Amino acid sequence: MLASLNRFFPRMRLRRNVQLISKMDIFCHLILVICLPVSLLYEFIAVIPKYHSPGGYAYALIVICVILLYINVMANMIACMMVDISVDCDRIKSFDVNDECVNWRHCKICNALAPPRSWHCATCGTCILTRDHHCNFTGCCIGHQNYRYFTCFVLYSFVLSSLLMFYNLKYFIWSMGQLTYHTHFSDMTFLQILHNSVFTLNLIYQIFSTGMIILHAPFVLKGELIGERNLKDKHNYDAGIYYNLRGIFGQHMHVAWIFPLFASQLPGDGYNWKLTTKDKSTETIATIRSRPTV
Repeated sequence: MLASLNRFFPRMRLRRNVQLISKMDIFCHLILVICLPVSLLYEFIAVIPKYHSPGGYAYALIVICVILLYINVMANMIACMMVDISVDCDRIKSFDVNDECVNWRHCKICNALAPPRSWHCATCGTCILTRDHHCNFTGCCIGHQNYRYFTCFVLYSFVLSSLLMFYNLKYFIWSMGQLTYHTHFSDMTFLQILHNSVFTLNLIYQIFSTGMIILHAPFVLKGELIGERNLKDKHNYDAGIYYNLRGIFGQHMHVAWIFPLFASQLPGDGYNWKLTTKDKSTETIATIRSRPTV
């Protein structure tokens, strides 16, 4: 299984034991895995037919778009979970860190050397390469090799939730228009209660995805990590918007966002970093003398 996946994820280490550790990870993951498909099924049966005749071209087009967006959301989520982004301790032992290597440190918990921009995750129980944060929906940390998949996961979630909200909001307004000001909850029909529940889930999904876009977009464009925002003595890794995006989506970033199985080798290895100075020149702060990660 892992051998076949390595064809689609070249130069990446894959996790052999994918599991959700914390209760919050399990809760958030189940909400996404169970509630989203149920919500989509309701959209296909009850909501979209209100605006497009089933069997027509418009209905088929909307359904195909929703299915493709859903596949991308789930595929990028799975890709996030499959990629092992923990610091490779065996690789660390193969080279020396001298005085020219800035920002390397010793992790007391792992009792091992940690590269720049790597941090220990208490939930995952290991140091994460280029750690941004721990995502409860994927049940793993977001870092060097899976930042691309997380970004696409958030992006496609935003597009999907926006499309669903467009139809749900119109249907919600129509449904609530059938009620009077004095209508009690007990007087509502089962379909009205069901749609209000689905609408609430979609609204939460929309707020979540929009909030994640607003939160992460500045960090992605500036080449920063969430974990670095509160550091007093932080380095500048901003190489410009183009190279920052290339550092996330890889050498084939023009197609890497389409689907997670499109191979796109990252220009860096997560150990060797270049520091951007005020005059826009770059200075190598660490050098890897070992072979590339496999």
